[in-house]
Amino acid sequence: MRSIYGPYRSWRMGQTLGVDPICRQPKVCNMKCVYCRLGCGGIMITERGRFVDESRVLDEAREVLEKDAVDIVEFRGTGEPFLAKNLQDIVRTLRTLTDAPFSVITNGSMLCREDVQEELENFDFVVVKFDSFDETSMRQVNRPHVSVSFDRIVSSIRKAVEDHEANVILQVMMFKGNVAYAGKIADLVREIGPVRVFISTPQCPEIPGLSKKEMAEVVECFHDLKVRTIFDEQ
Repeated sequence: MRSIYGPYRSWRMGQTLGVDPICRQPKVCNMKCVYCRLGCGGIMITERGRFVDESRVLDEAREVLEKDAVDIVEFRGTGEPFLAKNLQDIVRTLRTLTDAPFSVITNGSMLCREDVQEELENFDFVVVKFDSFDETSMRQVNRPHVSVSFDRIVSSIRKAVEDHEANVILQVMMFKGNVAYAGKIADLVREIGPVRVFISTPQCPEIPGLSKKEMAEVVECFHDLKVRTIFDEQ
């Protein structure tokens, strides 16, 4: 497996270089979301570890960036990025190669850690997925490790917004399993106050996604927020 993938055209932020700081199969995460593109299996852990060496990431990224320009460098991949304890070192290493902004897509579960909150400074954008509105719905949709608390995630996101207001984005995955409480999710998102909201839906046959019309109805719940959906053109 390669730790660098792309560049690819992302509906979120344009031409994107993907960075996978976990780079493992099966995936390594502290959640088993029902819609995960990597399936519902994998290794569930809660403590940070070292999965890929930053020198390897640097070599792979240099090979790509010598040929292609990108709009953004996005950290995501085969698990929760903040489980990589050398994530900060990887970011700083890649900063030597490009002036493009850096983003990370996280499930928010690690934001309660002081070291992770400090590492948010390394990113121009912090995208936190947010698919539920209480502990019960999180257990149904995201299926986290027993130690993960919905209230703790929400309070940690609020702290991130307070400390890094200009760059915290919430990403909501809407599908048949949670669309009924889109309004409740929107109300909580509104209270948290991110700078922007991304709304996606599964693009695989295993998990039924929403149609463009259904997505438009969901967006109405977020009508007073700055929203981009997977159906919007760049």
